[in-house]
Amino acid sequence: MLDDVMAALGTVLPRLAAVTGTPGIAVAVATSDELRTAATGFADLAANTPMTAGTVAPAGSLTKPVTGLAFMQLVEAGVVGLDTPIDQVLPAGLRGPDPAPVTTAMLAAHQGGYYSDIVTAAASTAPAEPVLDYVRRRHEAGRAVEYGGVLPLVTAPGPYSYSSFGVGVLGGAVEHLAGEPYGARVHRDVFAATGMRDTSIDDGTRGIDGATGYMAFGDWCVPSPPLRTSAYPGVGMYTSAADFARLLQSLLRTARGDRGLVGPDSLAAMVTPRAPRPSPHGVRSFSGLTLELADPDLGDDWWWGHTAAFPWGFWWEARVWPHRDLAAVAVGNRWDMARFHNPATRSAPGLAVEWAGRWAVSGAPAKLPDMDGRARWTGPRPTPESSRWMGVLTGERTHGLLGVAEPLPVTTLTTGARSLGDVDPGGWDPDAFARGVEQARAVAPDPDALGALGRELGPAAALWMLECGASSADVTMPVGFYAGA
Repeated sequence: MLDDVMAALGTVLPRLAAVTGTPGIAVAVATSDELRTAATGFADLAANTPMTAGTVAPAGSLTKPVTGLAFMQLVEAGVVGLDTPIDQVLPAGLRGPDPAPVTTAMLAAHQGGYYSDIVTAAASTAPAEPVLDYVRRRHEAGRAVEYGGVLPLVTAPGPYSYSSFGVGVLGGAVEHLAGEPYGARVHRDVFAATGMRDTSIDDGTRGIDGATGYMAFGDWCVPSPPLRTSAYPGVGMYTSAADFARLLQSLLRTARGDRGLVGPDSLAAMVTPRAPRPSPHGVRSFSGLTLELADPDLGDDWWWGHTAAFPWGFWWEARVWPHRDLAAVAVGNRWDMARFHNPATRSAPGLAVEWAGRWAVSGAPAKLPDMDGRARWTGPRPTPESSRWMGVLTGERTHGLLGVAEPLPVTTLTTGARSLGDVDPGGWDPDAFARGVEQARAVAPDPDALGALGRELGPAAALWMLECGASSADVTMPVGFYAGA
């Protein structure tokens, strides 16, 4: 079965990369006993470095199930329970005076009463902050990070609200209960235990090199800013498609009844629906314990896993079909800046994983005609003015939405910019890009000023965004959503 699936993926991936404008894609597919990989394109366009299934990249929210597994190991050891109040397993007063009652399981299921902050980011050169210090500081501030803290950090617990910060709090509890740094704990008891030799946590204790992520404006690709996050239990893992497939393969064996990183009962608890969540895949979706679950009524087609992203350059999709004894994971190094969100139904990693799961059941297509991998023209050629617009978007999202205080290495970003198609780069203006970044940074994180800046770009920028693939004639700045307008 895997022979046919991987042969079809090998044919499809170059074309999939071309039509989605993704510089590189890597995919790994596994059963309990076999693991296969495929890849296409480039991990770095300027250096012509090929993407492989062993290429390391920031994996964003794929870190959350790792934190969940480390937590469940402590549950199995009798150190903590799923219904334990989180304030009993954190240093006294860490969440401030009189915090709302929240259990460990509520945090793991995104019911802990934290707004859905996207990520807490800093330049990669900034000092790393220990996770418990980070959790304490954020509670003392009491505000979400987006746009200077327009929204409060805390809301009423119970309803589903996706939060990397909430899983960061759970990771802080893992660190406190284990009596050792979170990164060291998961490296030994999750990564090494599963044979994930190239996987690590970006907690500032080690240097990490990986693929280049790209902010994509049509076919024009600008390297994404190098960022680090103090919320690393929620989004701080670096891994490869092949390495993460080893973790999924271990969980497949546990779903079959074997003991792995945790026992079958613990895994069953992690994949039990806890709360309804938005359903980007077209079927009902639920939150488990640090895992995303499809509707159990799908029967043999039921899957669980996680979608992941790291700003502004990487998207991942990982799924396990336990009744099929199948798992698949894929990564692509493109962030479509014209859309902001890159759903699995249109991203290269999402489609690769979806097709792998479908073909494992139905059989791979016997013939895949016209599957050449020539780059397709999907956007406008860069001009000095659009170079500035790209810089404004980069600055708005990085200095405004993420709250990054440090200046970006703009020269590195502009030097690495490349086109995927037959684009004349003569209109690309690195100085105009730099001016746009600084224009946004000068008024960040003020959401009103950033919103006004976006409107001032005018109808020409709106039409340019449509050419780049936006779904409406708006400059895609998420101020309205994340600032609570």
